[in-house]
Amino acid sequence: MGYLEDRAARKNGLLPKLEFKKPKKPIAKIGKKKLEENAAAKVELGEDDTMKEKWFKARRKEMVGTCQCGCAMPSSKKDDAHFRSSICHIFPQRLFPSVQFHYLNWVERKFWATQGTSACHSQMDNKSMDLWPKMADWDDIVAKFHELSPSLTDEERATKFYTHLEKLVYGK
Repeated sequence: MGYLEDRAARKNGLLPKLEFKKPKKPIAKIGKKKLEENAAAKVELGEDDTMKEKWFKARRKEMVGTCQCGCAMPSSKKDDAHFRSSICHIFPQRLFPSVQFHYLNWVERKFWATQGTSACHSQMDNKSMDLWPKMADWDDIVAKFHELSPSLTDEERATKFYTHLEKLVYGK
């Protein structure tokens, strides 16, 4: 049987259809590795909350409800679903794992942009650090920098982020 006869037979239902495509699987929202890490953290703590969640809840108790950059706009302290968004790390978690859960490694920022104002948390994360000294809580950030910097590893101190922040703090 040639190709055309075989094709005609499959079209007429005399032969079974050929399977070419694999069935589609949905992409997991959380990877296997992250699921295992979360499960290990929960087992380690013996509760439902991960270390990160406990850290955020503890910071929420310290929040005052207004952005501390100087704009005095309300933060998301009272919003159960989004209060974490108003907690802005001074030293980013992914670059500085040694202080990611330190009780001083944060400042309160407004997360949502409102009419006529921008999101202060996003500005702190995405804009130039050269704007940080102009913020109303710069003295607080400097004090926290002095407390946190001895806890950093040599690899963390070698990052571009740290060296730039150090120059701003010491005015070099």
